[in-house]
Amino acid sequence: MNTIVKLLGIIFFSLALYQTAAAQDTSKSLAFKNNRPYRKFPYFYRPDLGYQIWQQFKLIQEANGGDALAQHELGLRYLLGEGIAVDTNRAVYWLKQAANQHLPSAMYNYGILLFNGWGVEWNPFSAFKYFLGAAKAGMVQAQYIVGILYTDNLLLKRDFNYAYYWIKKSAEGDYKEAEDVVKKIEPEIQQSVVDSITRVIEGQLSKEDRGKDNNLNLTSPAGLVYIDFNIQRDTIKTISDSMLIVDLRYSAADSVVEKLNIDSLKYLTDFPMQSIVLLVELAENGSPEAQSIIGRMYEKGIYFKENKIKAASYYFRAQRIDSPKGPFLLWKLTRSLGFLEKLQKAVDYGSPEAKFVWYGLSSANYDNRIAISDAMNILEDASNENYIPAMVELGLNYYTGRFIDRDMNEGLKIWERAVSLGSTEAKVRLISASIYSKDPSLDRANAYRQLLNASDNGSLLAEVTLAYCNENGIGIYPSTAEAVKYYRYAAQRGSQYAFRELQRLYDDIRPNDPEFTIN
Repeated sequence: MNTIVKLLGIIFFSLALYQTAAAQDTSKSLAFKNNRPYRKFPYFYRPDLGYQIWQQFKLIQEANGGDALAQHELGLRYLLGEGIAVDTNRAVYWLKQAANQHLPSAMYNYGILLFNGWGVEWNPFSAFKYFLGAAKAGMVQAQYIVGILYTDNLLLKRDFNYAYYWIKKSAEGDYKEAEDVVKKIEPEIQQSVVDSITRVIEGQLSKEDRGKDNNLNLTSPAGLVYIDFNIQRDTIKTISDSMLIVDLRYSAADSVVEKLNIDSLKYLTDFPMQSIVLLVELAENGSPEAQSIIGRMYEKGIYFKENKIKAASYYFRAQRIDSPKGPFLLWKLTRSLGFLEKLQKAVDYGSPEAKFVWYGLSSANYDNRIAISDAMNILEDASNENYIPAMVELGLNYYTGRFIDRDMNEGLKIWERAVSLGSTEAKVRLISASIYSKDPSLDRANAYRQLLNASDNGSLLAEVTLAYCNENGIGIYPSTAEAVKYYRYAAQRGSQYAFRELQRLYDDIRPNDPEFTIN
């Protein structure tokens, strides 16, 4: 069985709370991309409603007197601007004071700040210790976070036994997010371990404990997700429509995702006709999730006339943008009865799309009937016939020296020609190339804005480049926390490059502590 990579999503508070704070505070430490509802934004946890109605002077008096609940509430008010001017520094101070008194809700909330670098220096390792403290105190939201952190192999060495223990404990406390994930983790550990952990947890929880603090109407505490990047496992037999639809949640801004109304969809045939146009736009912008869906629609004849060669084109394009599902979808299609014969016939008839697909199968080692040099020749032919996906691929090959002598200028010229024909993906590649090559003539601020727009409209490459920009201060004030956020977005969607960059950023500040040793 191949190695499975699990990755957590990003910890955020609710968009509504952020907007309240941002309206009154010019600090960039709390800035994040708007409109990402499916990367769930939790409300801060408030343990006692009574503290929310205190008069300000009384609250400050009690906080200065060392009352942890008052310190926590005061910190939240400074953070969110509730009846008091926003002051991020004071918010951090009071939340930390309460957290250091081991108030579970404060440890959880201060951990959120540390994990995201909001008002404090980004430090997920310190954040984990606060999350763990809250988890040990019985906070189900923190238990869920700790469990997921044991799956990502970034902060902690992956340990599915520990992950299962904490997530199962959270689920036994009736935490919905944990209930959904437990079933996904169980196959990763031995049944005897599952049974043992279940007995231990059930022995710890009394009936009174179950459901404690679960009527608080909280959203997910962390937006943490559990994703299998390597979908080509021995146990995988098929990829369902619902699996492809769920992936769209992470593909674009909410203004785009909400239009698709994916929560009401189970099958690809459930998409209304007006959504198909939007899906095609996302695919052409460089969204591997949309490319996989459009490919499946062509493969099955849903909304489009059945066209397996066109389906293969979309699948290969998704694979080239690190789609976890694209390789499996393409491989399954190429093994369907008569596909390769039909493909060769289309190539013989001169179809540029078929040429692109045959090149793709050869480059992915799915079809070894022709040498890679011959595959490059037919890719050149498809590009010369202005088949845009072939132009984007050929430009990339020239730019990186893949299968051909490296010629960056030739690659740029091919992308420029593709842009002139309307390719938005080629436009993003040109911007990214200018940024990575440190082009002195580049308008960095404008390039950053274009990348933001491309990211909001599905481009995975734009997200990766935004991370690089934030890390290096290109077009925006440098922020490691923001870089981590965008690398996480991209890695969550399948980008192995983004995941490696995340590993590097974590390793840069990894403490000399056995608890955080990965290798």
